[in-house]
Amino acid sequence: MQEITTITSHPNQRMQLVLDNNETVDFRLYYCARMQAWYYDFTYKNFTVNCSKVVLSPNSVRTFKRLIPFGLAFISNGDTDPFEIDSFSSGQVNMYVLNTAEVQQVEEEIYYQ
Repeated sequence: MQEITTITSHPNQRMQLVLDNNETVDFRLYYCARMQAWYYDFTYKNFTVNCSKVVLSPNSVRTFKRLIPFGLAFISNGDTDPFEIDSFSSGQVNMYVLNTAEVQQVEEEIYYQ
């Protein structure tokens, strides 16, 4: 798993995620103060996902596993979804990019698929 360590407490962040095969994913992470929640958008090739809420998950993009060759994991040192603007920058929540093999491992070990 590739940990994304550049997330700050800025409410609107853009980054490029580089996959194992050197393809890139345009990724936007943003905080909505009114909802006290983090959300993300991403575009991979011609596939776009908008306004997905960040929740603790071993693969939050599991729904799209047949369409994209990566996963996104949000892991916390507690049991609470990130609801504060500094949830990532404080280290309470971490974001990881999973490669195809790691997505399959999550499927086998957690979802028994």
